[in-house]
Amino acid sequence: MIGSKYSKIGAILVFALLLNLQSVYSLGVTRPVPYDIELMRGESADFTFQIQATTSTNRILCSYSIADLDPLEIEFEEPEALINAGSVKRVYGTVTVPDDASYKDYRGKLSVSCGAVSEGGEGISGSVVMTTIGDSPFNVKVVETREGEIREITRPELEAPPYLMIIAIIIIIIVVIGVLYYIKFGKKR
Repeated sequence: MIGSKYSKIGAILVFALLLNLQSVYSLGVTRPVPYDIELMRGESADFTFQIQATTSTNRILCSYSIADLDPLEIEFEEPEALINAGSVKRVYGTVTVPDDASYKDYRGKLSVSCGAVSEGGEGISGSVVMTTIGDSPFNVKVVETREGEIREITRPELEAPPYLMIIAIIIIIIVVIGVLYYIKFGKKR
């Protein structure tokens, strides 16, 4: 009888843990683009990757790093990313080759650590397990001369969503029709 009670409690705890982990493990991370970068000493190049929380039920706070690229310098546009449930966040970074770096292939690994955001604030909830997704390859080749151009990463311009433009056009059309109606039928009265 006592064993049955403890096995039910254990099953409930395992089920609760699996439900809790579901929101964290429903993340995806794309490989950094460009995948292979060729730079000379003193040059920099931008890169980007996405953190995908499209099936997550919670807001997620993620931090990221790229290991094994010493002495190359990695700088991210934002140190952390807050991703709303059901969305995707693009992260931008820059890799810089110091003037004294050796000519060789550097093979780094991108890691992203995430956890669900607590209800009231921006911090990680204590009850949610942090998860690390990663070891996605990120390679930089330091060369004496480069034949090709450095690939530019374009950041999307902040622009009004298309539906706002449609609403504005509809309002303009209604105003024009109203003015024309007034001109045509308003003078007769």
